[in-house]
Amino acid sequence: MARRTGPRFARAAILIPFAREFDRRGGDVIKVLSDHHIAISVMEQPEVAVEASSIYAAIEDMAEALGDRYFGAAVAVEAAHHGTPMLRDAATGAKTFGDFLTRAIKETAERVDNVRYSLLITADRANFEIQRLLSPTGSITQVDAIGAAFYVTVFRLGLHQHFDAGKIVVTTPSQEGIPPSLLPRRALMKSAINGLKISFPSDWLLAPFSLHWTSLADLQVEPISQGGRFITQIYLQEKLKEHLSQENLNLKDFCKICRMHPRSFQRFLTENGTSFRQMRDELRRAMATDLLSNSDKTIAEVAARVGHSSPAAFDRAFKRWTGETPSNYRKTHGGLVRG
Repeated sequence: MARRTGPRFARAAILIPFAREFDRRGGDVIKVLSDHHIAISVMEQPEVAVEASSIYAAIEDMAEALGDRYFGAAVAVEAAHHGTPMLRDAATGAKTFGDFLTRAIKETAERVDNVRYSLLITADRANFEIQRLLSPTGSITQVDAIGAAFYVTVFRLGLHQHFDAGKIVVTTPSQEGIPPSLLPRRALMKSAINGLKISFPSDWLLAPFSLHWTSLADLQVEPISQGGRFITQIYLQEKLKEHLSQENLNLKDFCKICRMHPRSFQRFLTENGTSFRQMRDELRRAMATDLLSNSDKTIAEVAARVGHSSPAAFDRAFKRWTGETPSNYRKTHGGLVRG
């Protein structure tokens, strides 16, 4: 069972499919996540807790950058066709629509704590409600559309011929991101509720319900930019480059800079067959050789830029990396000499 996080937080799993689609369409994932203080490493860690408001804002920015107000809804519909781990568990063994919703509410209560699901039933109508337990700041157009698109699609897929778009009413704070093809406009209502309500005939609860989702083993997921590890490596290298002048920069301090847990970072390093020292020294070597070859910085300035306060220490490190002294390397590789 996933560790609970508190109402302010949501799992990175929510963000991942949107980041993948944004990347596939040419969006700058690193910039959007960085703008909202979300570490790119969460793209490989679906269970990591991320501030929900940051997730909401990042998805809004993705839609704006693409100029597509239906971006969130389109990804949500696709996700509904493949299923999510939580709803897969709820759908397993469910015979009726009511059975499925009851299981979904139970699974959510046990695994998620930034929203609350409920089912209210009268003689004629049933109301499936999702209440957010935090008050988001900024626009939530995409988030509202995502919830509506995802659950309406799941209901349509599971109910089959029993689903009737003319008998369903979706209530959200905003309708701007909901595609016209999802439901007739008369089926949509605006309200200041902090969440989502889907109303339908109560006799649907007795209707057979089955979802024929692709198995997780067969599902092929397109990686972000040739692989989550690749994009994480770029992010880490850029962060390390920014802070390379810190002479005593260690793994623990670097993890704080990147907002990564040391165990997660160590696992990434192990999976990539490297260590923090090796990664740091390789970048120091690359930056030092570039500066010596292509700039007029003095050797002392180059040493300071790559984290060595004394030219003597830099000289020893550079000889270990290249077999040459910095001054000899500069002479043989065309660098400009200021002194």
